[in-house]
Amino acid sequence: MSQFDIFKVQPEGSLRWLAAAASMETAKGRVKRLPPGNYVIIADQHPPKRISIKLRAKQIVFQIGYDDDRGSIARETLFRSFGHEVISVAHNDAAKRALASIPIVDVFILGHTAPEQTQKEMIDWLKASFPKAKIVALIPSATPQLLCTDYNVPQCDWAAWVSLFATS
Repeated sequence: MSQFDIFKVQPEGSLRWLAAAASMETAKGRVKRLPPGNYVIIADQHPPKRISIKLRAKQIVFQIGYDDDRGSIARETLFRSFGHEVISVAHNDAAKRALASIPIVDVFILGHTAPEQTQKEMIDWLKASFPKAKIVALIPSATPQLLCTDYNVPQCDWAAWVSLFATS
């Protein structure tokens, strides 16, 4: 069985090894989740596969952390690595004040530490004020989903975050 090696093509044309995968499909999936750039997948007995990842349209991501500073910072770093603009606030009142001067937001993220009623009130306000925006609720894995959002993502499932933003 062949190993499929993933390389990043450097500006001067050299290759830098990034990872290995068990199949071409798995390797392609991993490359699609990487930042913009040129990549090559190489395996014995297979022709090299070149993949170019283009810069996706920048999205404006607005997250309400509800006092989850560590998680908010980690998500901010992740979204910015994909070229998105990120605005973070701690609670609903701060969000409403900040959003008074922001005309367009593509994605809202609501943290998991607020009571469900607080989250639902904010979701209702966001849907009325920004009807075209997507709303993502962070959920602890043992918590039921908030049915009034567009997406529910477990708070620590980084692969789900990456795939959500890679496909949006």
